[in-house]
Amino acid sequence: MHLPRPTKCQGITAGGILLALIVIVYGRVTEYPFVRWDDGMLIYDNPAIRSINLQTLKTIFTTYDPELYVPFTLLSYQIDFLIGGIRPAIYHFQNILWHLSNAVLLTWLLFWLFVARNTMEKSQVSMGWIALMLGCLFAVHPINVEAVAWASARKDLLSTFFALAAMLGYLPWISSGKRWWYYASLILFTAGLLSKVTIITLPLMLMVIDLWCKRPWSKEVFLEKIPFFLLSLVFGTIAIFGKSSQLLSVTSWETVLVIGKAIMFTLGTWMVPLHLSVLYPYNAAITLASPAFALPIIGLLGLFALLSILAYRKHTFAPLLCIMLFLLPLLPSLLNFSKGGTIYISSDRYAYLPSLGILLGIGLFMEKFVRTHVRAVLVLAGILITTATGLAILQTKTWAGSEQLFSHVLKNYPDAHVAHNNLANYLSERARTEGNIALAITEYEHALAINSAMPESKERNNARSKILSNMASAYRQSGDISLARTQYREALRWSPVNPYALVGLGILAGLEGDLGESERLYTTTLTTAPHFSPAYLNLGSLYASVGKYPEALTAFDEAIDIDPFLPQAHYNRGVILQKVGKVSEARIAYRNAIDLAPSFVVARINLGILEARRGKYADAAAQFTEVLRIDPENAKAKEALWEIQLMNK
Repeated sequence: MHLPRPTKCQGITAGGILLALIVIVYGRVTEYPFVRWDDGMLIYDNPAIRSINLQTLKTIFTTYDPELYVPFTLLSYQIDFLIGGIRPAIYHFQNILWHLSNAVLLTWLLFWLFVARNTMEKSQVSMGWIALMLGCLFAVHPINVEAVAWASARKDLLSTFFALAAMLGYLPWISSGKRWWYYASLILFTAGLLSKVTIITLPLMLMVIDLWCKRPWSKEVFLEKIPFFLLSLVFGTIAIFGKSSQLLSVTSWETVLVIGKAIMFTLGTWMVPLHLSVLYPYNAAITLASPAFALPIIGLLGLFALLSILAYRKHTFAPLLCIMLFLLPLLPSLLNFSKGGTIYISSDRYAYLPSLGILLGIGLFMEKFVRTHVRAVLVLAGILITTATGLAILQTKTWAGSEQLFSHVLKNYPDAHVAHNNLANYLSERARTEGNIALAITEYEHALAINSAMPESKERNNARSKILSNMASAYRQSGDISLARTQYREALRWSPVNPYALVGLGILAGLEGDLGESERLYTTTLTTAPHFSPAYLNLGSLYASVGKYPEALTAFDEAIDIDPFLPQAHYNRGVILQKVGKVSEARIAYRNAIDLAPSFVVARINLGILEARRGKYADAAAQFTEVLRIDPENAKAKEALWEIQLMNK
């Protein structure tokens, strides 16, 4: 089997076409902000990505995210932060680069797979153009928008890159027998597993590739897969520890039914990419008696029966192998369907690598007709790529912000209580500057109503408690202390150890002057959630308010130990240090707060005052000038700058 390499001209042409299409679809994504959907946990609130040193490297290689083991993904975020801090454009740009790389690798892989089989005796030029058209379809397919436009989906892009590269290394190995190709494939597979473990089925995919290339199975062929399977076993074991609570929350029968539905759902949304969403919730009972599960199972069995009959009568196993290359990379992701008491049928990004099998199947169809109906094939491909491009551009707009994202989900799936809750969180945060907290409360009420109608479970109760505590915080923000207390207590009824509800009640007690009760609630929180930094932050503020400065500093230090990138803790610490006369340490604390939150106006004003008191007028003026850039009407900054100008005259 000879595997031709594309010429330099062919490579530049193919890469240029793919780049142009990706820029057309994703060019504006670099202007989008982060969204309130894992971006905080993985990126802008994640202390582990803020630097590259032995401590942060140890953290990303020894912890989950909190469910997945993705050290290479977190390392890529560290590189982004090193380049551009927390500017979203950098993270989006790297995602786009990985998508472009994947489109190139997939095009190359499809070309080699067509060449390796070559049962139709088509010219390599024809197969090259077919592979390029399929690569273009992959580049612009709307179902891939989630993986590219969502900064937190980097793990899917990275794992796919290394999986495709591993397969591209495997084909020359079975073609030439050069051992270094085999080792390269093994190393690339390891890197992919370190990016996201869902490519765990790659060894089985390599066995399918053996069948595709009509490579005779032998003892040697099986033995060469053992290192791959061992890697899958190791990383699979690691993954189970991260997902154990979710896997144990559903029965085997529920798993079979949901996976059957998810397979057909994913295949359907790939073929007809309409009403795409970041969430596909299912809140009813899971039972075979429901048409929602019975029909997909029947359809899936029928599809396999049809392909098996075709393989038997026509002696062609190629379509069946294409389906296997779709199913094998899809199945590991489909095990992750139960979250917070809600069933999620699938996610668009799950289809990213499995697209290989679908595209290969489409390529078989195109290969069959390209010689006799070349014009029709080209026209059909052009229509598909153009239509997909238009739909993908529209789909990218749903990622233009948190409000657009969750509003789009609710437009298509109004029973998604998580979308209502997350939209309410966004509206609540926005209300701090723009008012109108009532909009957030309405969304929390919708989330609560949907959650209340769901089947009873521990996960559902925890989710309900979380919604209630969020709603209570919104009522507290509105000034309705009585209703806020009622909701916090209701949240604790559903989950007695909800730290947000306990701290919320502590804040209410402090507002009413019952500092003893407030302290008791904060310390109670820390006995059940010892790493909950907001409890230390509020406890420190309480101690500061009554003049217990050493205790306050200790609490703020504890908060910083848990979350070194908590600007409020650094600022509060600076205030206390300034009060006790430790001015130089206070300046350092204020600078730390500003480094973490450059728009922290009060920290800049305090630092500016301290700099002016020690005669550093230029440094002080710089702080006040920056405050006015952030808040042009800030009276304190204006007055301070005026005084500095008078001194310098």
